[in-house]
Amino acid sequence: MRRASTAPVEGVLAGKVCVVTGAAAGIGRAIAALFLRAGATVIAADKDPAGLATLDGAIAVAADVTDADAPQRILAPAIARGGPDVLVNNAGVTTVRPLLDTGDADLQAALEVNLSSTFRLAREAVRAMRAHGRGGAIVNMASVNAMVGHPCVAAYAATKGGIHALTRQLAVECGPHSIRVNALSPGLIVTEAFAARLDAEDVRLMTEAYPRGRLGHPDDVAHAALFLASDAADFITGVDLPVDGGMTAIAGAAVVSPRIRAWTGRPPLGFKDTP
Repeated sequence: MRRASTAPVEGVLAGKVCVVTGAAAGIGRAIAALFLRAGATVIAADKDPAGLATLDGAIAVAADVTDADAPQRILAPAIARGGPDVLVNNAGVTTVRPLLDTGDADLQAALEVNLSSTFRLAREAVRAMRAHGRGGAIVNMASVNAMVGHPCVAAYAATKGGIHALTRQLAVECGPHSIRVNALSPGLIVTEAFAARLDAEDVRLMTEAYPRGRLGHPDDVAHAALFLASDAADFITGVDLPVDGGMTAIAGAAVVSPRIRAWTGRPPLGFKDTP
């Protein structure tokens, strides 16, 4: 059972102008909502204007991050307000196909949404942060799929691996200008859309891979993003932080071996008969 975070957030981002992409639903929406609670002025960007309209308190920008003029349109309201102080590059797509069924168009689409838009938005945000002279923070959304292998996500994982590398490069280049650049790598996060496709057996078996004893929720990622965006993380840059309940820390044998499971007090796994 997930316990709601009791970490205080009020005032953590007071006076800061923050841009969050992919903010109409899921993780992006949770981040935008938490940043609003933390006192930020939030520019929420997404290609779904209906979803943005229900995000009370945010300044909505309807935009597809792959459009040529998207960085300028998304950042314009932040610049007009003296920012941005924070950019969260959250917009992304997941491509789930076996390697041999993944066409060039699938790869290109994943690259454009996940990696190219992150690069282009970060470039323009850095330009604006250097212009206002206060520095800032960029949080990129990577994935545990760039750390561990998983079937049928080669295109997606490749783009997220690019975000890992880009984050480190930007941290080094932007550090002298007081701009911090970090990434988050979520594990399995149960958004509303994803939850609709799960049954109890799916949840039970997938949870076994997470030492924390549960799957993730959008708020888990939002609180991590808030920390990296805040002044509390002032000496943290170039980091890729897994938000995965320990999934990338556990060996496969510890998940499936009855003997090893017994050492930690966990019962043997049980599987449904396969048809």
